Amino acid sequence: MDKRHQVSPYFAFFIIYNSQVGVGILGFQRTIAAKAGYDAWLCVLVAGCIVQVFIWMMYQLLSKADGDIIDVHSQVFGNFLGNVMSFTIMMYYWLASVSVVLSFIEIIQVWMFPTLPAWILCLMIFGLVYYCVSGGFRVVVGVSFLSFLVPQLMFIVLYLFPLQAAHFSNLLPIMNHSFRELLDGIKSSMYTLAGTETLLMFYPFIRDAKSSKKFAHLGVLFTTLLYTLSSIVSFTFYSESQLNQTIWPELSLTKVIRLSYLERFEYIFISMYLIIVSSLLSLLLWSSTRGLKKIFKKKQKYFLIVLILLSVVTSQIINEEIKGVLDKIVTQMNLWIFYGYIPVLLIIFTLIKRGKQNG
Repeated sequence: MDKRHQVSPYFAFFIIYNSQVGVGILGFQRTIAAKAGYDAWLCVLVAGCIVQVFIWMMYQLLSKADGDIIDVHSQVFGNFLGNVMSFTIMMYYWLASVSVVLSFIEIIQVWMFPTLPAWILCLMIFGLVYYCVSGGFRVVVGVSFLSFLVPQLMFIVLYLFPLQAAHFSNLLPIMNHSFRELLDGIKSSMYTLAGTETLLMFYPFIRDAKSSKKFAHLGVLFTTLLYTLSSIVSFTFYSESQLNQTIWPELSLTKVIRLSYLERFEYIFISMYLIIVSSLLSLLLWSSTRGLKKIFKKKQKYFLIVLILLSVVTSQIINEEIKGVLDKIVTQMNLWIFYGYIPVLLIIFTLIKRGKQNG
């Protein structure tokens, strides 16, 4: 790999953060609370620990193969079957990007522009994404860095105001839910913290990739603490009945913010959030198109244009019911492929490597 296309190891922190923090943080509080009540903030911490183990597994797998997931598949299954397996993961990245952009468009239409067609918003967002991805991986990483710096100030402002009216007694008593309910909450939180699987594609683009492991773990730690703080702020501000009726709890917190020179803080919040969403979409589509380029031996920009056009068409024809099915498919693919398949693949690959060394 040409070093001109690679980035320094510490950028793994920002890439992991970018891959995990998306539209989900705006509404995950209601979802996890429905599973485990207000003990759900504990589920977020446990899910974060599980993701840390998953990061370790991915680094073990990729370092043994000295490449990305496509190289792993070709070494384990051969070219044909390996490409089939890799194609499935590339389609997951694309479906995940469609799910993200549709969720963000829904927020824009509900909160800002109710009459603006979805396809126009989709075209505008993907115009930015095309510019980022076509510039190469270093540009995608640069946007990831920007999407970390700018929104942190926004989150700090967002959390300060609700904490002034917080009722921490809402969190008591702790651990008053069944083990099964806590497991459901952990499972839901694991999907909320999803996104680290993009490491399977960008690993070769990290200079001295093995040394970036600590930064990737720090990235997961930071996002875990961010999601935990977000859930605690929402749980202490809303009662359980209020939270159950609030679709986007974190976004609704913006209504609390009142400044003498600014009345509708949510407009600024959503507009700034476009940086985070565009950065995440760039990373997902870069991963997908990079993989398709390796599988089919065609230029990456052709796949990028096709996937963007498909996304725009999808945004126009999809309805709320189909979107619910899409979200469920993406959730299940994430849980089965990355939390089930990758550990099994690591075991198989380790046995194959060991067999070759012994032979």
